[in-house]
Amino acid sequence: MADLDSSELRSMRSDAIRRMREMQKRALNAGHTPPPPQREAPPPAQRGGLGDMLSSVLGQGQRGLFDLGGIAIDEEKAMIALLIYILYKQGSDIRLLLALGYLLL
Repeated sequence: MADLDSSELRSMRSDAIRRMREMQKRALNAGHTPPPPQREAPPPAQRGGLGDMLSSVLGQGQRGLFDLGGIAIDEEKAMIALLIYILYKQGSDIRLLLALGYLLL
């Protein structure tokens, strides 16, 4: 870095102080502004693909829970298991499959 004379250093210092004060004013003013109005939540999206397939298999009365050999499996776990199977068949990384398997615990 080139040597700076004292006038350049003073100029840079005063500019930095001015910018710091501007940021402080903005920060103080930001605390006094009212929060933006909250929007209504959009309607839930229609499920598609595996979600519809699992819902049709499970039926509407069971609400995503079925029993497989004494083990209760909900809809999310079934989808993760299907994803693991598909990724395994595609030759995916074993670490990814293990991580998804961990979610089933």
